[in-house]
Amino acid sequence: MNEFHSRRRLAVVFCCLSVLPFSSACKRLGERVEITETREISQYEAEPKLFAYSQQRFSNDPLSWETPAGWVQAERSQMRPINLRFGPNGEGECYLSMLPGGAGGTVANVNRWRKQMGQPELPEAEVAALPKRVLMGIEGVFVTLDGSYTNVGSADATADQRLMGVIAALGEVGLFVKMVGPKELVVANEPAFNKFVESLRLRLPQGGGK
Repeated sequence: MNEFHSRRRLAVVFCCLSVLPFSSACKRLGERVEITETREISQYEAEPKLFAYSQQRFSNDPLSWETPAGWVQAERSQMRPINLRFGPNGEGECYLSMLPGGAGGTVANVNRWRKQMGQPELPEAEVAALPKRVLMGIEGVFVTLDGSYTNVGSADATADQRLMGVIAALGEVGLFVKMVGPKELVVANEPAFNKFVESLRLRLPQGGGK
């Protein structure tokens, strides 16, 4: 995938994902509407997918991925268009973020993650020397950190955690896949994480590639 097509696909993704946090606002709260119309379901119409998550419900989802065995879908948002949990009590999490503006760039984001894990910042040269990993066709840096994790908006740190993630950039867009949880649990799920990252794809709506 060349950079032009990657940019085009990302533009489509942002257009589609931007409606997620506002979809509920379109409903008039407190108003009850009685539905009286009925129709017969055509024999050619696909059967509805009860209890399906959004990737299964909507064929025009611009993101495609494979959920690892034992992982479950969590609520998606514009900030987390893919949001997964794992572990006996869902104590591990793995999600994709796509941020316009790059959220400060690779160096700033690596050090933001390091700060969350109670680790000192790295200079630019050391960030550049980090292992590389491909994310949706784009080369990024691969980060593994151990320590006490402080989640965004929390004042308390959770001890004995591991963070694994990939940070990539396409122009002014930052791409992030982050997995965090108890160290032993994250280590056991590293193969699943690798398969998840490899499975991530951007896709255009039908006919959008013409």
